[in-house]
Amino acid sequence: MTPAELSGESFARYPSAGRAFAVQHLALLRKLPAAVCPSFLREMQRLDTSFPAETESLRVRCDFLQGLDGAAFMARTEALRKVHLSHELETSDWVNNPARFLRELTSYLWSSGQLDVFHAGSTALLAAIPSPQKDTPRLTMVMAGAGVERPHGDLFRKLRKRGLLLTGLDASTMQRQIAEAFVAHSSKENERYESWYVDGGVPLQLSLPKKTIVLSYAQMEPLRRAALAQMETFLASRGGGAEEMRDRLSGISPEQVKASRVTADPVLQRFYTELFTESSGPQIFSTTFVQWTGRELARRAQPRTTLLRYVPRRRDRSFDEMIEGQRENEVDAEGSLRDAEMGAYYNLLDMDRISERGRHVFVLWLEGTSNAIIVAPHAPAGTRSDAPTTLQDALRSVG
Repeated sequence: MTPAELSGESFARYPSAGRAFAVQHLALLRKLPAAVCPSFLREMQRLDTSFPAETESLRVRCDFLQGLDGAAFMARTEALRKVHLSHELETSDWVNNPARFLRELTSYLWSSGQLDVFHAGSTALLAAIPSPQKDTPRLTMVMAGAGVERPHGDLFRKLRKRGLLLTGLDASTMQRQIAEAFVAHSSKENERYESWYVDGGVPLQLSLPKKTIVLSYAQMEPLRRAALAQMETFLASRGGGAEEMRDRLSGISPEQVKASRVTADPVLQRFYTELFTESSGPQIFSTTFVQWTGRELARRAQPRTTLLRYVPRRRDRSFDEMIEGQRENEVDAEGSLRDAEMGAYYNLLDMDRISERGRHVFVLWLEGTSNAIIVAPHAPAGTRSDAPTTLQDALRSVG
């Protein structure tokens, strides 16, 4: 089947929301090049368990493209129409299994030397499409350094170059101050999935609004164990390399890992499952879990208020030992802080990408100390203040 042959009946096996959306945008789907049409179908197929921000983003893209006149649409898709597909890809069931098509497409484009052409064509297709929610003011706060008695002074250099270093905070009340800043910012939110607290261990007892989604590594233990069991089975069967293992994991459904034990929300069931089945690292390291979750939240849920907490992870061991869960109680506080240093910087970049310039405030607090870094519209980059202050006063002055 080619995209031009699609009909309303083609989506009979899709969940209700995805089926209705695909039928509504059938005219667009029929015009899309075969190399990119499955990408749109994959998103439509999952709409029933997508975040509102994901649904709105897809709708904006599809409505924009469907509204283009013929010449403008042909100009945007010209490069993608030149991408040659293998017979196996063309004859696969890409309508009902677009995810598998996309995995196989990546390998084929790489082997056939067409990857750069495809990326350039995809960029041209989606160029200058409005981005919903980009003007939303966002607050991201990160806590790092738990368990480190004497953090060295050369930490978080990249963040310090971009923001204001505060050294006069009251360490004993900073948890409460962070919670207060979280509450103040999230009070402007009315929709679900806009306030998140992600903890790499057991969550702190913070006074956060009831609407806040609290997600922790400890809470995700059943899903993490299920993913590790799948990985261990794969290794025992000698089924292939890293790519084959990733393909195996990506095909796991929330039902297979019993995600309902963690939450009754089907949107969160899928999100939580994919944190372990479509990633590399969160199955083993809590610091990677926090960084990856922050990345996926920015990409998918696009929250207004986010708190991420990095805590000591397990000590690095051989791959087999880590898969089998050996010596998980041995932690590496110093190494974890280094992970947090990198992860926090990526968290800043991820949230910056979905935020209008000047609409994102980022805070990092080094736990147990009087030091914090603020990256904000009016925070003088690469500067330091030793004056006694509170987090709220600092945010008011630079936000």
